[in-house]
Amino acid sequence: MRDWHRYFAGVVVGGDRTQVDAAVRAAMSAVANGATETQARMAGEAEIRRHRAPAATREWATTAGADWPALFAPRLFAPPVRWGWQAAATAEPAPPMPPPLNLGPRPVWVDPPHPDTSGLYAKRAKAVRKVVVRGTLAVLAFLAFGVYQVTIEERVSSAGRDAAQVYGYALPAAGLLMALWVVSALFEIRRTAADIHRFRQPYLAMRAAGKQRHQHAVAGWEAAKRQHDQQVQAAQQGLVRQQAGPQWYPVHPAAEPTRVDIIGGDPDRYGWACLLVMFGTSLLARGHRLTVLDLTGQRAGSRLVRVAAARGLDTIEAALDDGTDFDLFAGLGPDEIAETLAYVLTGRAKPEGGEQHHERVLATEVLGKVLSCLEHPATFARLSAGLRVLRRAAESEVLTPQEVERLIGGIGDIDQNDWTARRLRLWAAELDVLHRVAPGGQRPLWTLWTRHALSVLATPGGNDDRKELIDRLLVHLARRAIRSPELRGSYLAVAGVDRLGATAVRALSEEARAAGVRLVLFLDQPQDDLEKIVGTGGAVCVMKMYNHKDATIAAEFIGKGHKFVVNQLTHQSGRTFSDGGGDNFSATTGDGSTSGSRKQRGSSDSRGHTWAGNRTWSSAENISTSISTSRVYEFITDTQAILGMDPTEFILVDNSGRGRRVVLANCHPEICLFDRVSGTPAPGRVAR
Repeated sequence: MRDWHRYFAGVVVGGDRTQVDAAVRAAMSAVANGATETQARMAGEAEIRRHRAPAATREWATTAGADWPALFAPRLFAPPVRWGWQAAATAEPAPPMPPPLNLGPRPVWVDPPHPDTSGLYAKRAKAVRKVVVRGTLAVLAFLAFGVYQVTIEERVSSAGRDAAQVYGYALPAAGLLMALWVVSALFEIRRTAADIHRFRQPYLAMRAAGKQRHQHAVAGWEAAKRQHDQQVQAAQQGLVRQQAGPQWYPVHPAAEPTRVDIIGGDPDRYGWACLLVMFGTSLLARGHRLTVLDLTGQRAGSRLVRVAAARGLDTIEAALDDGTDFDLFAGLGPDEIAETLAYVLTGRAKPEGGEQHHERVLATEVLGKVLSCLEHPATFARLSAGLRVLRRAAESEVLTPQEVERLIGGIGDIDQNDWTARRLRLWAAELDVLHRVAPGGQRPLWTLWTRHALSVLATPGGNDDRKELIDRLLVHLARRAIRSPELRGSYLAVAGVDRLGATAVRALSEEARAAGVRLVLFLDQPQDDLEKIVGTGGAVCVMKMYNHKDATIAAEFIGKGHKFVVNQLTHQSGRTFSDGGGDNFSATTGDGSTSGSRKQRGSSDSRGHTWAGNRTWSSAENISTSISTSRVYEFITDTQAILGMDPTEFILVDNSGRGRRVVLANCHPEICLFDRVSGTPAPGRVAR
């Protein structure tokens, strides 16, 4: 189970424990049904995809119905500041619960069978009785001698000198014999006791060895039980930590970056929409003004508007499409209008060169000439009609005769050649396209930048010249608007700006930096010249990519590092324990006596014992572990991981503070509704 956890923890880039646990269960179920390891891995990965699919496609209304903004707003606008959430570390899962320990009962000491010593003890008892009898007789003889000593001595004296002499020698001899008689019985007791001691020595040695083996067995049993109890306690503590600790930590750059680049993203722009909601609510909660230019054509900023409106903020969402009632030129002078339109009409995505520069200069000069000849107001239709007059086309009804006369008078200032004529024709046609978008309204466009806490201005979808023309116009108008002192310190987010080319992105970035406006750029494909400017603002968010070249560029930007990689791990362990033995004891005792004539009498006493015992006890434990590692220099984040990310996951490369920080996070707003979401950054992380 630990191996499956380790494997799927690497597959699930976001570290979502729910996905990891589901994949592990699917893999183990497949193995239980007889599947191979490869099939089990496929089953686990299919379970991960099943969990991921709803997160990328479902609407947040699945959580709270149609009133999901009211549910999300209090949580998203509450501190701390975050752009997403970092999943709690799952590199090592909690220790698994060890299997039940089958040790059996605690070893109990049982004495080995005692040898038969009854014969020896009988001999010692007989010797004791003999000592008692002889001692008693000796005492009685001494007492009797003491009583009859006078009488005996009188009779001996009456018997003569020889009898007295014999008595003098006989009395000490009798006493000595009596003492020797008693002492011999005492020595017999000592001999029988020594025989018993010698007979018990092999048994006592065998018992001591068995007792030592028993103590070793008890110590091993207690050590195994103690180790198992420690493993169970560690597993329970790890499970408690997993169940009680946070699953998500807030993620934010260490300092305010001058520009944030979001590269990658899913085609449906679901990830961009989630990230807009996350950092947008964080900025608005701190009192910042945010303007979003949505060039994706998929209304990526609509969810942010709905959440902010549910919070009671002043918001506006508008679309720059056919028939809009905005006055795009409000607040701009003739020179600014000419310069802006020159960049719009000549800013087609192509390499910077001399021809494009000359074309922009010509467009600025011609449009300035037309604007000087026209009266107020200056609309796209009137500018287009003025260009047609300059190239001597049919007169237009939108111009007054005085304006036409002034324009005709300035024809001589314009070069009359085929190249200029073609440019005038093209610019007139493009101005007609812009006229259909903004025929001339009464609402000044600049009010979107300054009068609302959140402004979202979207352009229509598509991938044609009309779309590019409208996007370029909106971006250049934004460049003019951010110069206003009222917008200093505010935020401008532009989604899908990479389609306009690196030149437009670089110019917008420099304009925002000079004006003190924080810029957030959403770039789909950071290729070609865009690769050179990604990350120069201090923070980059790398989201899911679908092209291998884009993923390689992102992996190279995240960087490489040295690390030791385990390429082989071998672990073997075993333990054996055996205890056995046997013993055999036999003893023979015998005594006998022979009698015959008066001179032939004898007695015999024989005894013997044999004892054989053997005990075998062995305990062996062998552990063999070998680890082979190698030092490699490779991508911190592999390209396959970037290609396999969830749409709402992103890798924050933060270079805004001290040092460089790479964090994997998830910007799905539903995480704010989870129970185990921390209010402080992950340990060891610094975030605002």
